[in-house]
Amino acid sequence: MEKILYIGIAQTLFSGILIAAKKPRTIANQILAAWLLIICAEMILMLINVTLFELYPVKILPYTYGPLLLLYAKWMTSENPRFNLRYLWHFAPFIIFLIASLIYIDERVMHGTDGFLVIDRFVPFRIVYGITFFVSITGYSIATFMVIHRHQKQLKELLSFSSEKITLRWLLGLSITFYTGYVVMFIFGGIDILVGFMPFDPYEISFISLTLLTFLFGVFGFNQPSIFEEVVRYNINVKPLELEPDLKKYQRSGLKNKDVSDLVNKIRKYMVIEKPYLDRELTIYDLSNQLKISKHILSEVINEHMGMNFYNLVNEYRIKEVKERMESDDYRQLTILAIAYDSGFNSKSSFNTIFKEKTGQTPSEYLSNLNEKNS
Repeated sequence: MEKILYIGIAQTLFSGILIAAKKPRTIANQILAAWLLIICAEMILMLINVTLFELYPVKILPYTYGPLLLLYAKWMTSENPRFNLRYLWHFAPFIIFLIASLIYIDERVMHGTDGFLVIDRFVPFRIVYGITFFVSITGYSIATFMVIHRHQKQLKELLSFSSEKITLRWLLGLSITFYTGYVVMFIFGGIDILVGFMPFDPYEISFISLTLLTFLFGVFGFNQPSIFEEVVRYNINVKPLELEPDLKKYQRSGLKNKDVSDLVNKIRKYMVIEKPYLDRELTIYDLSNQLKISKHILSEVINEHMGMNFYNLVNEYRIKEVKERMESDDYRQLTILAIAYDSGFNSKSSFNTIFKEKTGQTPSEYLSNLNEKNS
């Protein structure tokens, strides 16, 4: 346990300071840095418990893990996030148990899983503590998953491509692993409480997983840019009002049927003639500027009147371009992947996935069938 704690303390302290000092300084980075440094503090207190004396019988700092992870996800996926005093309610369980632990600081309230269910005046406290901690970790993990999932879905209204740094798949994966580690700890802890034959302290599992995860959070978090700076980084001439992503249902815009028909034809014609989809990092802001149509109107026409999102619209034309190039003798010398990149796709995986969705065949199967027909 001591070796794990020493490694974990060094890792979380270094990562926390590094991310806190990262420029430009963003609130999201400060939240992540605070999360890492609080984990560092938890490990320091645990090390004192193990090596010197019991200073920290009630583990209250983990009550901040879920809220901070959720707030980090919210700040990363919002273009103009604002602090709301209601966020402080997320830390109510931490404050309540902090006060309780200070009141009973000289009492032996709990000592790991040893005597967890011993009948004394603190047994209700321990049971409430265990249940609320599990509910906290579970509830905030689910909320974080939902925020990231909603963000990934909404990105298809803005982008024609996929990127690990923009979709936050790394955060989703690490958050799932974070929750899984605690579930395993709860299971082993429950077995140890009820049966009592565990050869190790189940709490060690959380510190092993936290040591590994904080390293990964530190690496990915340090390399993670501000998402909406990535999305609109080429759009320096876009008016600030138009940069706000329209994430709600469209209100009545006053568009008439004739206006809608003209706009649909204008979009289709522009896609065929100018081929903006060949830009691998095309965003709805780019297309809005090129067509001289407000982002809000363009988004409404695509979603409400063309029956698809921006992502599907652009990639529909990219697939058509790939198929035309596969059929052309001018591109016979190129590989399928080279054709895909030249047609606007930015990754092999997204190309293969979209091609299979649109055609029902893999690119290689489609090309093979095409060659058979031409032979």
